[in-house]
Amino acid sequence: MKNMIVWLFPILFMFHDFEEIIFIKPWTAKNAERLRNKYPALSEGLLRQFVSVSTSAFSLGVAEEFILISTVTIAAYLTGWYYLWLGGFIAFTLHLIAHCVQALMLKGYVPAFFTSILTLPLCCYCVVLFLQRYQPAMGQTIIFSVVGIVIMVVNLLVVHKAMTKFDRWLNQYQKL
Repeated sequence: MKNMIVWLFPILFMFHDFEEIIFIKPWTAKNAERLRNKYPALSEGLLRQFVSVSTSAFSLGVAEEFILISTVTIAAYLTGWYYLWLGGFIAFTLHLIAHCVQALMLKGYVPAFFTSILTLPLCCYCVVLFLQRYQPAMGQTIIFSVVGIVIMVVNLLVVHKAMTKFDRWLNQYQKL
């Protein structure tokens, strides 16, 4: 039987991103001034993006990421080649850690913090279990983790631009 653990990636991703979809707009509106004061250089670009983008556009970005993750998961399951999946899953696990660090830096809640806390132990366990079961070469694991992180960052940049364009299109669609 093929490795069933791979299916946790899209499931945990959506569980995590539902919290972001629900809370990003109200949290950003509530904390914008505090973020500008505490992290002016870092916050300006991000705040502009999250204040201006609609929940619909943000959800579209999450949907695109879900499709990408699901495609990698299906390909790994069907082919038995798990390196890209593992790299993406490790990148996702690091993303969860980043949310925890954000909460510590801001000394409070950030969107997706609760699901990060809930899913992080399971993700770490799955990575360890996967490494023990398949014993991939350390070099390959590192290379594909870097590849997963690069894909995640590039995809996020592209998705954020697409969200802005989608919002413009939605506004035009509403006026018709």
